[in-house]
Amino acid sequence: MKRVVFYCILALTSSLGWAQNSHPKKFPVLANHSVIRTSLDQQFIEPVWYQPAATPGIVVKYDKTEFGFKLSENIQKNIDDFLTKQDTAGINPFDPDQINFEAVFISPTGIRTKRYGFYYQPFLENHSVDQWEKDTTSFPWRVRFAPDEIGEWQVLVEVFTKNKNTPIETVLRFETLPSKYKGVLKTSNTGAEGDRYLSYSETGETFIAQGNNISSGGFFSYKPSQNTHHLEGLQQLINAGGNFTRFDMQPQAALPDWPIYNNYNGKLDEMYGFDKMVELCEKNGVYFIVFRHHVELMDSHYNPGGPDWSGVSWFENPYRIGLALSRKEEYLTNEEAIEWQLKSLRYVFSRWGYSTSFSFYGYSEVNYWVQGVVAEESKKNPKYTEQLGISVLKNWFIHQKKYILKELNSKILFSNSYATLPTYENDPLFDGFMKNSDVVSVHLYESLKNINYDFRAFVADKEWKIFHKPIIFEEIGIADDKLTTYCCTDIEYHNALWATSFMGAFGTGLDWWWDRGVHDFGYQKQLRHINTFFKGEDLKKMNYKPHRCSDSETSTARKIENYYLTSENEERILGWVHNSTFYWRNLYNEHPCIKELVDKNNLDHPCFVGGGYDLNSPKGGDFHASAYEDDYTLKGGAVPIGMDGAGIEKNPTFQISGLIHNFGFKKNFYKIEFYKTTGQDLALDPSFTQILTTNLSSSIYPHVPNLDKINPDYAYKVQYLGRLKRKTLKQ
Repeated sequence: MKRVVFYCILALTSSLGWAQNSHPKKFPVLANHSVIRTSLDQQFIEPVWYQPAATPGIVVKYDKTEFGFKLSENIQKNIDDFLTKQDTAGINPFDPDQINFEAVFISPTGIRTKRYGFYYQPFLENHSVDQWEKDTTSFPWRVRFAPDEIGEWQVLVEVFTKNKNTPIETVLRFETLPSKYKGVLKTSNTGAEGDRYLSYSETGETFIAQGNNISSGGFFSYKPSQNTHHLEGLQQLINAGGNFTRFDMQPQAALPDWPIYNNYNGKLDEMYGFDKMVELCEKNGVYFIVFRHHVELMDSHYNPGGPDWSGVSWFENPYRIGLALSRKEEYLTNEEAIEWQLKSLRYVFSRWGYSTSFSFYGYSEVNYWVQGVVAEESKKNPKYTEQLGISVLKNWFIHQKKYILKELNSKILFSNSYATLPTYENDPLFDGFMKNSDVVSVHLYESLKNINYDFRAFVADKEWKIFHKPIIFEEIGIADDKLTTYCCTDIEYHNALWATSFMGAFGTGLDWWWDRGVHDFGYQKQLRHINTFFKGEDLKKMNYKPHRCSDSETSTARKIENYYLTSENEERILGWVHNSTFYWRNLYNEHPCIKELVDKNNLDHPCFVGGGYDLNSPKGGDFHASAYEDDYTLKGGAVPIGMDGAGIEKNPTFQISGLIHNFGFKKNFYKIEFYKTTGQDLALDPSFTQILTTNLSSSIYPHVPNLDKINPDYAYKVQYLGRLKRKTLKQ
């Protein structure tokens, strides 16, 4: 078997951005090479360079490299026969048992990484009819890779077709130059508090996640308008300084094996749309989670036992239909179903797994995944519990995890979640989903005053002690029956954003309602303040630990809540203090919109958000319920704290503990500076700066700034100044 060798042109610059419909660059053949093949030859393979488009043969470290390939006319005809004529005698390009496209990347140090080629179709957007239209390409086979070493790489390509013992082969080379990419996200297991946080593989610095979910993937189909809506939402997140998000690999959108489990041809347009999402993330340093949704094994909410309104329930599951599965558990145990699920995963990771931005993969709210399984199986076996169902699902997931890490050579992290974490998962001896995940993902929605202090912070503390793994509030937001409050105020989004940043999670909580209020009213712009506040802070290296304190054990009487992180050396503190009487229910007298909601449980006028959806319809929950009241609700609402013009020394104090002890006459001095969080920019307010000394219990008690309707909260930073007898603000 003769081997055809191609070399790439070496250029001096590189390019980011996508070029799916651009003209590829050909590889010149060596001057002394004499073998010429024609497209009729069964061994014909022609490689081209797609990305980076401006520099064929050169890519910077961690940037996307994309090759295109053309195979013989006969092979392509067999593929076309399968795709257009449903001819089973043809070649299914999505079945590696029929055509297997392998590319082994050999690094400058000799490390070999196998990637798989995938079948690809470019599209154009016809906005007049809101449809994808096929574009043309002569190179429908693609291979994507992001090199992680500097120097010359070699690529060995082999294509195996059914009934052919001899592979089609070629060898490629390209050059990798240094870049400013920070690499992939990594966890650690040192036993220290710094294990709470992620770091960049290239620089080692702490990664602090700041973002929202950009999750919904459309309903009956994923049209260009919906893709545009997603791209706009992602760009809004980027413009606000966001660096982290979460995408739903939905059956309606980019999930390959819906609606046909063994033929992805009908999903190539949606996957082309998802390419744009991934590339926009790469271009702007945004990392993301890809999660699978529990609807795949659920009955319809609206038509039990029948088709779901969105077309993605168990009733429409292509494995149930195509393989005649009679029980939901078979989806998790049937050998043929599992084989094709792995093939679908292979396609997903071949197409997007190269990306350093693609950080996590996992399954969302797994208790809903097994809910229907347990309902079915318990009819035959009363001892079939949710815990047993979770074990079956976990074993199915572990099989996939091993396949992704070993066979697909991925460095992905895994993020799985429960809607509500069951007690058996909190048993360190239980071999469940949390034990087999790289992070603990928490979902927690509510509209109560104490949601952050008594619920989210409590859960974060508890799960850290049990699992000692990074924690992310993967889904948060106000309760879905209170969404109309987003039409009136950003106070709940604001409070949740800041509070979750100081709970020891590896970033802000990710609000779910990006297209049901948050981005519609520009609330995501507040992420820039978080970005500014934490910029340059190395939470991992300094082993920051979370704390919280308040002025009352009872949430209804609480006026001051304080959340803060202390460094291991006790010399630096980052925190946020807020007037907890300022929350949505207590703004009755401040916001006519809230007054109308509480009085009428609705708004007189529509409140349109993403896709023309009216948050007013259907009607929301009981906004007047006593559960949402506190001691101040019926006494005028939010109560300002502080004495304007009377001096900060008359304002109440709050506690910051866990600092350096005083010994004898030597005192430890700390400086605290406060930052306004509610303006256009995060701004230092020097009028409230204080210098304090720790007491015998190693605490300081700063006076709170004036916490009123203009600035109901402040972020702050505390820095150790040393042991001095006297210290003034000027020093």
